[in-house]
Amino acid sequence: MCNDPLNNADSFSTSGINDTSMTHLTLGLVNDTYRMDLILIHPPFLITLACIYIASVHKEKDIRTWFEELSVDMNIVKNIAMEILDFYENHRLFTEERVHAAFNKLATNP
Repeated sequence: MCNDPLNNADSFSTSGINDTSMTHLTLGLVNDTYRMDLILIHPPFLITLACIYIASVHKEKDIRTWFEELSVDMNIVKNIAMEILDFYENHRLFTEERVHAAFNKLATNP
């Protein structure tokens, strides 16, 4: 069995954070990280923690004490979270309209 962020997310979701919507958001974020190169740079558990951090901020859940119990460097977690948010920001610029226009140009060029 390989170690990946999704496996970590499943184990973290049973660790006392009982919020189904936050868990679903976290799993969605983790799933999206497979489209990034984060897994080549950071350990999977840190990517998962960054996704949990983003979800907690988005859902306005204060889980600072939970993070403190983990004894992880929150600066690293926050930096990974910023990389994830940057990914979303950069991909938001690619609207369907622009993608279809690019495909149409490709179709008309030999």
